[in-house]
Amino acid sequence: MMAIFGAILPRFVLLVGWANDQAGWASVFGSPVWFLGGFLFVPWTTLIYGLVYQNGMSILNWIFVGCALLIDLGTWGVGFFAGRKEYSA
Repeated sequence: MMAIFGAILPRFVLLVGWANDQAGWASVFGSPVWFLGGFLFVPWTTLIYGLVYQNGMSILNWIFVGCALLIDLGTWGVGFFAGRKEYSA
């Protein structure tokens, strides 16, 4: 259940946010390539960065982005270590 939360929720929020304010997200990332890459590979980091960018990037906002990056890395790491038992001989 938590894997679904970690994988689907940030992408859904990014998609809804982008559909409602495309110009706002374009001003944050500048290029749709950055948004698409973040959407696919680091959705929590992309979401948090997009939310805190409008207020300016203070040290507290960078801490939030760093925590989101750790959540993304944890999501990738859990998938790697969960499949590790299946692939080992």
